Amino acid sequence: MKKNNSPNTFVNSIKKGLTDGLDLPNEIILNVPLITIVGRSKIVIENFKNIVQYSNEIVKINTSCGIFKIVGKDIFLKELNKNKIYIKGTITQFEFI
Repeated sequence: MKKNNSPNTFVNSIKKGLTDGLDLPNEIILNVPLITIVGRSKIVIENFKNIVQYSNEIVKINTSCGIFKIVGKDIFLKELNKNKIYIKGTITQFEFI
């Protein structure tokens, strides 16, 4: 089996080793999204790239792990800045697509 020795793979393995060895948060070092879900009415996503789709029933957020899709009723963006998006409404489904 051929080993992947690309610079990105090496850097990512170093980052992963640092987060594991020093017990650092993955979302900061590896730039992965931190998704907090509170009940059926609130989702906070940190470390997202952009909003792909937005309506009062569907929100799709682009992250480094793929598109995060939220489905529900009366969904709205309560807060939005370059690092965090705060979504409220009646959430019925969420998934990475």
